[in-house]
Amino acid sequence: MASTIYRLITIVSLLSLLHCAYSAAQHRFYLRLTEQPFVNLPADVVAQTVISLIALIYGTSFLANPFLYIKQDQHPERTCDEALNCPSFITFDNRTKAMSPEFSMLRALKQQQRSQENVSRGTHSGRVSEAVAPSETVDSHE
Repeated sequence: MASTIYRLITIVSLLSLLHCAYSAAQHRFYLRLTEQPFVNLPADVVAQTVISLIALIYGTSFLANPFLYIKQDQHPERTCDEALNCPSFITFDNRTKAMSPEFSMLRALKQQQRSQENVSRGTHSGRVSEAVAPSETVDSHE
C-alpha cells in the first residue's frame, strides 16, 4: 500500500515537472511575441518547480532499495593511508616506458647483450625457430 502512494507521488511530481518545463517555454514564447524582455519566470512556475522537485526526490527515495548502513572499519586505529592502500593495483610495468626513446635504446642494448651471451655460451636465443633446425626435423613418411 505504501509503495503505491510513493509511486503516485513520484509520477505526479514528474508530470508536474514536465508541465513546469512546458509553462516556462510557453512563457518565453509569449514574451517573444509581445517583444518584452525576459527578466524572470512567473512566481507560480518557480514555486511549482521547487515543490515538484522536492516531491520527486521524496517519492523516489522511498521507491529505491532500502538504504544500507555504512560498515565501520574493523581497525579504527589505522590511518587513512593505511586503510586505502591497495598494493594489488600498484604496477610499474606500463606503456609509458615503451613510449620513451630511452627505453627503446635500453631494450636494443639488452637484446644485443643477450645475443652476445648466447653466442658465447653456445645456446640459442629461446626462439622455437632457432631451437629446431631444418636438418633435425624428422620426416614422418619414412
